[in-house]
Parts: sequence; C-alpha cells; structure tokens
Amino acid sequence: MKQLLYILSAVSLLCACKKDSARVFEESPEERMSARISELESGLLSAEHGWKASLTTTARGGYGLYLDFDAGQTVLMVGDMNEESATNASTSSFRIKWVMNATLIFDTYNYITLLQDPSPSSFGGASGSGLQSDVEFEYQRTSGDTMVLRGFKYKNEMILVKATAEEKSRFLGTAYKANIDAVNDFFTVNANNYITMDGITNKVEFVLDKSGKKASLQYVDNEGLVKQIAGKYNYEDVGINFAPGFTLNGITFVKGKLEDDIFVLYGSDGSRYEIKQNDLPILPMPTLFAYNGTYRELYIGGSLPSGVTSGFNAAYQASVSKFAAMNPTRTLVDLRFILSNSTTATVIARNNNGTTTYTANATFKYTYEDGVITLTEPSYDGNWTARRAQFIDIEEYIENGGPFRVDYVQSADPNVTNLGGLYRTEDNTSFFYGTLRK
Repeated sequence: MKQLLYILSAVSLLCACKKDSARVFEESPEERMSARISELESGLLSAEHGWKASLTTTARGGYGLYLDFDAGQTVLMVGDMNEESATNASTSSFRIKWVMNATLIFDTYNYITLLQDPSPSSFGGASGSGLQSDVEFEYQRTSGDTMVLRGFKYKNEMILVKATAEEKSRFLGTAYKANIDAVNDFFTVNANNYITMDGITNKVEFVLDKSGKKASLQYVDNEGLVKQIAGKYNYEDVGINFAPGFTLNGITFVKGKLEDDIFVLYGSDGSRYEIKQNDLPILPMPTLFAYNGTYRELYIGGSLPSGVTSGFNAAYQASVSKFAAMNPTRTLVDLRFILSNSTTATVIARNNNGTTTYTANATFKYTYEDGVITLTEPSYDGNWTARRAQFIDIEEYIENGGPFRVDYVQSADPNVTNLGGLYRTEDNTSFFYGTLRK
C-alpha cells in the first residue's frame, strides 16, 4: 500500500511540474525564436526615415552612422569614419537570423566592417583585430523610438534612434560633413577649453580627442587631486553625441553642439554648459602624468603622430628603417613609455616579422620632481638585446637624453590632439612624444 501511495505521489508531482512548465512556456522554442526575429526585422523596417546610429569600439572611441534598412535586405548608410563615408552613401546587404538570439548581420563589406578590418592600412586598427568592433549584433530591446543591439564578440552597443525627415535630409546631403568640419574647426582654433559647474570650485577642462574619438572632463579638486571622467563620442547631423553619456557631479552629459559660434554641452536633464577658453592650459601636465595619475603612458602606434617636429623623429625613423632592412623585413608595431610604478619606468617596443610579434622591454629607475623625470639604471630584456642594432637609436636617445621635462605637445595637424612629451631639459626642440593614455 505504501509503495502505491509513493507512486501516486510521484505521478501527482510530475503532473504538477508539467502543468507549471506549461504555464511558464506557453510557446514552443521555435515560436519564441520566430517571434524574436520578427520583432527585430519589423523594428528595423519601421523607421520611415531611417535611423541615427551610434556604435562604440573597444580599441578606440565612438562612431556615428545613418542607416536605412529595406525589405530587400539592403541597407543604405553614411558614417563619420572619414570624408568618404561622410559624403558618399553606400548600399550593402544584411541578414537577420537566430544565433543564440535574434541577430543583425552585415554580411558584405561596408563602413561598419571598416571598424573591424584586420589590416592596419585600411583604417589604422591593430593587425588581426582592427578597432575591436563587430559586424554581428544581437537584439537587446526596443524602447519608444530607440532600439539597442549589442556586438557578439566585443559587446559594444549599437544604439539606433529613429530619424526625422529633416535629419535624413541632413545626413544624406552636405550638412553632415559640414557639421563634422565645423566641430573639428572649433576645437582646432580654440584651445584650453573649459566649463564651470555648480559644486566644483575650479574650472573643468573639456578635452576632445578627435583622433581617438573620445572626450573627457577633468579638474583639480580642493585637495589638489585630479578628477577625470571620460567617454566616447560620435558626430551626428548636428553636433556630437556621447555614447553612452558620462556623468560628473550628478550631471550626465549626452550631447554637444555649436550655437552662434559657441560650443555648448548638454546634460540629460537639459542643463546647458557653454565652453569657454583659458589663456593657458587648465591643468599643467605634471598634475595629470603620473604612475597613479590620469595618464601614465605615452603611446606611439604604427607611426609617429603627424604634424610634430622633434629631434626624436630622426631616432625613431632610424629604428623603423633598420627593421625594414632586415630579411625578412620587420615593422615597428608600436612604442610605449610607461610609468609602471612610483620608481620604475618601462619602454615597451613591439616589432613584427610578418607572422609573429615580439615584445621588447627596457626598464629604468626614475625620480620625478618639479615636473622633471630623471632616468637611471637602464636594463634591457633578451628581446631588446637581440634587436639592439635596430633599437640602438631609440635606446641612446632615451638613456642619454635626460633629464626630461614633462609637458604637452602641440601638433600642426588639427586632427592630432592629446599628445604629451618628455622634453630634453637642455634642448627644448627635442622630445620623446606620444598620445597620453591611462
């Protein structure tokens, strides 16, 4: 009898579980997949005048696009990647399929593909990974006129906002490129930009890194410490968009635009902040450049930043030429000067022989007083000494050139910003320099 009761109880429990499952999953997996795909497809096609899109990358900043999808699985687009993408609308194909989620796939080469192109010569990204962006985006959600997707590999969000007829006209006309030029021109002509904010005593510097597509706000607090927030930006048909926004002192900055020759930043609450200019840099570079500071690295990518004349250029180019003369030929991938900790500085150089990238390290002890760095006790690892003939010009410049005064570097190229340098204290025309990085 007990066995019968146990069996009846088990059957009753199993039936209850089946009933509960039926209540939770009212549709089959196939039906749910189909509905999700349909939601994405109908959503993309629902924008009568297309979409304003923002897309961030892992290796660099943000990029903006105008996208117009049609039922024939083609998409019309322009983007702020370069002059070509901003002025010439291109058409490519797309697909929607299930890949663990409803997924938008750009399956022919287009401006979005450019961001993930593994060839550095295409758009300046890293060999093999580009700017670490995606061409496959899984559908996340729709809220009002906004649709959010997320890249499969690098997880960066693509945010689509329905465009108006007027916005579409600007994107596909001359106004889009004109806006990009106007913003760039403003920050080329106007330096040492800042805003003032309630609750912050000192001026808040606004830095627009046009080459990296990043923006930051930074200031010195009442205790003498540097505070910084940073975000990524893209150009729109009017002004720039911060995607996502970044928050300082309770204000989330989401947009910026020119108004009567004044650049204005806007918070998500509609608050308005006019950018003004100071005669001198808002923050002296030594307050920013430190092993535990806002920046601790000077970075040179595949080539020197353009528009800068320095005695260091000859040493760098000599190293590039000596690597190129090897058999097989090699390239200098990048070069970094890093304040690794409070007493150790490291120079990291990578070179590639076409198949393999080798990392070489030079290490120094340093002191840092009154904005001057003095390097001592150099040591070099095996990869450096193996290629000493190729590194010798850079090695001798850094080892014998100091002490170095830390300061900003100005480029004659308006698109190159956010540079820092180590100036020889005995020769102000000669300095190691690169992009300031954390």
